Amino acid sequence: MTRRKKGPATPPKFAGGEHVHVKPGVADPDYPDLPLGGWAGEIIQIERGSPPLYLIRWNQHTLDSIHPVYRKRAERDAFDFHELWLSEEDLLPDTGEPVAIEQPTHIETRPLAPDDQDDRVRVALGVTSDDPVPGVDEAMIVTYYKYLAVRLSFPFEAEFSADTGPMEEKSYPVTVLGLLDPEEYDDDFGLVCEARQGKQALQLPLSEVAVPRGKPNHDLVGDYSYWFWNWR
Repeated sequence: MTRRKKGPATPPKFAGGEHVHVKPGVADPDYPDLPLGGWAGEIIQIERGSPPLYLIRWNQHTLDSIHPVYRKRAERDAFDFHELWLSEEDLLPDTGEPVAIEQPTHIETRPLAPDDQDDRVRVALGVTSDDPVPGVDEAMIVTYYKYLAVRLSFPFEAEFSADTGPMEEKSYPVTVLGLLDPEEYDDDFGLVCEARQGKQALQLPLSEVAVPRGKPNHDLVGDYSYWFWNWR
């Protein structure tokens, strides 16, 4: 979608319900490495301007031809890939004749950023920046366990919060000794760790253990908890 010029609105060339396809060489406005040439569909909404904008709902042939990376990015960024706003300058009338759908030749996957928590979770789960963060399931729990098992340094000091009454909780200092086998994970609380409070041995959900800021395991444990509670 090109930037519209200031000035009076230009009368739209196309009408609602008309079928159009995208000109060759046009790229997605948000993903310049993904071409849209040949994509075809029906105009379902018009926004007058200079130039006018059109919301196009793609036909089934186009949807069947969409590159998997486009679908992944759509899921990651939470938008509907079945339709898209484009400028009049990007469109041609669809005569019904077959049009070649362009495919990407060089996909540029953004490097994962170590200061972005979602990206750190992606690293742990072995996906790229083009992928949505995977949801919590048995396979991903095992994957996260393998990632943590070789990176966490044991024992480490942490805090565990427990409910003490309605809307009340209290934090207790604990020493975390290790992780239980992922086959022992709890459906409601995820990975379980062995810990000690004084002389008392405990088994605690890792998702409810907090490591003080500035300590070596702070990000590792915090990122896991963030993922577990937000992608269940």
